[in-house]
Amino acid sequence: MWLEFGVGLLLLFALVQAMVLTRLWRQSQQLQRDVAALSHGMTHVATDVPTSMLVTALGRLERRIGLIEQPPQARQSYELAQQLARDGADVEQLITRCGLSRDEARLVLQMHSLNP
Repeated sequence: MWLEFGVGLLLLFALVQAMVLTRLWRQSQQLQRDVAALSHGMTHVATDVPTSMLVTALGRLERRIGLIEQPPQARQSYELAQQLARDGADVEQLITRCGLSRDEARLVLQMHSLNP
């Protein structure tokens, strides 16, 4: 009798253990599916850039390229302004001779004047 009771108890324990393992396996499968869905969603979010941000960035790049590609006469006027600043010209002379704004002329004088 004790032997049958022990075997029955072991069978019951094995059945409970099998049910628990099956449940844990299903939960792990669901968790893996959830993680895969989240990671797919995150890559979609990371690569989806709003159009307004792209337009803004493109505008900034165009302005910077425009500054780099200044016409030669604009570069020559800055070079002339630098030379005049080294020779002792004042703000008004830089404005009239080089076509600079007042702030640009002040900046050139601050950067290139020999008499600070």
